[in-house]
Amino acid sequence: MDLAAGFEPASREDWVDLAGSSLRGRTLESLTTTTDDGIAIRPLYGNDDDPDRAGLPGVSPHTRGSTTDAGWDVRALVAEPGTAAANAAVLEELESGATSVLLDRSAIGIGSAADLAAVLDGVYLEMAPVALLPGPDGAEAAGWLAALWEEYGTPAAERSGSLGVDPVGVAARHGGEPDLTCLAPAVASVAGAPGVRAVTVDATVWAEAGASDAWEVALSLATGVAYLRALEADGVALDDALAALTFTHSAGVDQFATIARFRAARRCWDRVAAACGSDARGQHQTAVSSAALLTRRDPWVNLLRGTVAAFAAGVAGASAVTVRPFDAAVGTPDGLGRRLARNTQLLLAEESGLSRVLDPAGGSWYVEDLTDRLAEAAWERFRSIEADGGVLAALASGRVAAEVDATRSAGVARLATRAEGITGVTEFPDLDEAALDRAPGPAAPDGPFAPVRPAAPFEDLRDAGEAAAAEVRLVPLGPLAEHSALTTFAANLLAVAGIRATQSAGSPVAVLCGSDDRYAAEAADAARTLKAGGVARVLLAGRPGDHEAAWREAGVDEFVHARSDVLDVLGRLLDDLGVAR
Repeated sequence: MDLAAGFEPASREDWVDLAGSSLRGRTLESLTTTTDDGIAIRPLYGNDDDPDRAGLPGVSPHTRGSTTDAGWDVRALVAEPGTAAANAAVLEELESGATSVLLDRSAIGIGSAADLAAVLDGVYLEMAPVALLPGPDGAEAAGWLAALWEEYGTPAAERSGSLGVDPVGVAARHGGEPDLTCLAPAVASVAGAPGVRAVTVDATVWAEAGASDAWEVALSLATGVAYLRALEADGVALDDALAALTFTHSAGVDQFATIARFRAARRCWDRVAAACGSDARGQHQTAVSSAALLTRRDPWVNLLRGTVAAFAAGVAGASAVTVRPFDAAVGTPDGLGRRLARNTQLLLAEESGLSRVLDPAGGSWYVEDLTDRLAEAAWERFRSIEADGGVLAALASGRVAAEVDATRSAGVARLATRAEGITGVTEFPDLDEAALDRAPGPAAPDGPFAPVRPAAPFEDLRDAGEAAAAEVRLVPLGPLAEHSALTTFAANLLAVAGIRATQSAGSPVAVLCGSDDRYAAEAADAARTLKAGGVARVLLAGRPGDHEAAWREAGVDEFVHARSDVLDVLGRLLDDLGVAR
């Protein structure tokens, strides 16, 4: 059946004309945006964007992933403090649909082989893969897991999971100097166990510190190459070294960027392996939803963020996917948080049938083009790292830190000026939301590339404003129809910092709200009256245009609008209200 039969073929020009007719004089090109990596995201793609270079699943260049349609491994993150609580969580996860577990040793408090054995008590290790989250003393913990398989008599062919040895990533996140001599012993400890990946390249370190997509991929490539060199120097054969690696990439709320990043990483690693002279070119990938996307405020929206991340990672072809519980930024997740994180994946993989399709995004002109451009950008950054002497030299020089800082700062600026938004934090904050009660979580890492949540500076403002019960007076000008849009805008803006809007006198700060015509007629007199009545600071919601000088002379101190720097404006506003922060 030809679904297009009977319809006239439409050219790109036809689509451009049709789209342009709704733009009221703007061009289609005006809708183009640019990523942090300088990649243009166009509003329209077509079959002339050449989507035919992706290849086939399971073969070079591995853009389209593997040839298996068995679905991904639903990997549950376990971070309950204490071995008993962690063991209960592990058993609950595996009994309720998770197919493997990822153990956060630092959060649990695993400090010995006995602790690890206690956490895994009752687990059939020949059936359930066990992965260790990279952390300090990772080589020692890897030995505990390898020894536990031996103690339990788990056949080598039935062992599966990952040891989590990642000296570069751990040093970046937690501090210290990376020791690459631990890699070869870790590989040797699981020799003959093809289901176990001894060495992890954890790219989430860079992503959660604020790196762009291309830098995340480039740094993972450079780290992987550094590990291959170290393993080769210690006598490990190239193919064995490649087989020992697993790459953990972050999954975020931009589903198309996430999909393209996984695909681009596979393509670039295929090229690395080819340059090394190996035919084993596939990149084993796992995904973890980014900790950076979580919020403490309005945490229920994290369920949507986690769903998008899981969807994107599954579509992208990750072998295992971990979704962080929606309440992980509030404290230690409870059973509800873990259950929802687990069931999000089960619904996507089993009920939606997402795992039964190979490379679902393949053939999308947009995704294929984005994959191409991201791979090119990542490869150029990888080459520049290698030209600097490799990842260790690039880290030591401060270059990587400068690149990550620049991208993170640009992202915060977009949030502060509302070019982007975080629902429940920078947009639509609810001052009456019921707070979740969770036990405190583990202390955050304090290394040079510690994870950063973009929502944090806005949440800090809100904490301060709510603790002080801060209020600002809104002064509407004219009838409701004239001021409702701006009074709503002003109230939402103030709520970002936990400040309640009131129309009662008493606050030392007031905000004028009205239409342009009403401002022209009444703003100056209103500002004078407020200042005469003891108001210390008067703001006007909107842009002043040609009236700025006159309104400032009348007493207006500042103008706030949709592109004002929220962090700056609200920070100074809290200072004016005498709120400590």
